[in-house]
Amino acid sequence: MNRHAVSLLKVAIGLALLVWLYYLLEDPAETWQNIVNANGALLALGALMYTGAVALSGLKWGILLRAIGIPVPIDRLLTYQWIAEFFNNFSPAQVGGDVMRGYSLAIDTQRRADAAASVLIDRFIGLTVFMIAAAVASSLMILWGYPIMGVAEGQDTFSYMRLIALGSLGASLLLIGAIVALLSRRLKEWAEMVMVKLPLIHRLTPIWHQLADAFNAYRHQKQAIFVSAVSSGLIVILTSINIWLISSAISPNSISLMAVLTINPIIVFVGLALPLTPGGLGVRQAAFALSFGLVGVDAELGIKVGLLQQIIGYLVSLPGGLLWMRGRQSISPVMKQNQMAHTNPKV
Repeated sequence: MNRHAVSLLKVAIGLALLVWLYYLLEDPAETWQNIVNANGALLALGALMYTGAVALSGLKWGILLRAIGIPVPIDRLLTYQWIAEFFNNFSPAQVGGDVMRGYSLAIDTQRRADAAASVLIDRFIGLTVFMIAAAVASSLMILWGYPIMGVAEGQDTFSYMRLIALGSLGASLLLIGAIVALLSRRLKEWAEMVMVKLPLIHRLTPIWHQLADAFNAYRHQKQAIFVSAVSSGLIVILTSINIWLISSAISPNSISLMAVLTINPIIVFVGLALPLTPGGLGVRQAAFALSFGLVGVDAELGIKVGLLQQIIGYLVSLPGGLLWMRGRQSISPVMKQNQMAHTNPKV
């Protein structure tokens, strides 16, 4: 199957999922009316939170780049990040945002391996922090009780919350253990020896090698990793506030911010695990519906929130498309100096 056929198939899957979700609604006309009548001020504030998360993502990546000697100017970082966001939302092909920002950086600096490594470790740290956030938020909800958290109390909700807490805690410990192993040369070698001997797990060895190569450059850059992790935590908060504001714009007091902090990582993980459609169209809305239902909130509200967040994502990422079409790939003076120094160390 050629690339164009795959792209068309992804678009078709996304539209099919939206149609399926549409027919699951009890009153589609009411759903549309709720979206149209949503509080515009809260939606604008939610869009601001989304914009802030995109900008912070670029700055966070810049911290990792500076740690390995690639001082990228802030305007270039934001350009890369917005182009990446545009491709994440609109590209139906296999070219995702991470590929585009890594490619753009490699063109500017001629440091392809370092560019790929920085993108890989940036994504890995971000996913780890998202899982930790879900573990902490779900645990607090279990300890403090549902009335305080603003979700419905029930045996099913309690069971789901325990599953979320245990699952996210297990994933967090696994990811943290992997980071520690990747930063330690000896642990990395031991882990590889174990992986080779285990059935099925040995198939993950190439991925492990890629991660190992990425982390090698950061073995002595623990401060940069820590600051990147803290920044990822702020991104979790900003994106969660974004979802909470959209929910409040449609139905005030429908879900608490703590509940959103619990399910936000699940929505992100579903999007990463199932890249079936451009921008997660249809997949994200299904993930929203499922996640809202898990914490005792109306699943239909999840579909509405998912649709509005998708629209906000489209609008915020549009400047990235304009930047990409303008072809702003010229090397800045700082980049030229950095490239000369890398090419000729005596300069």
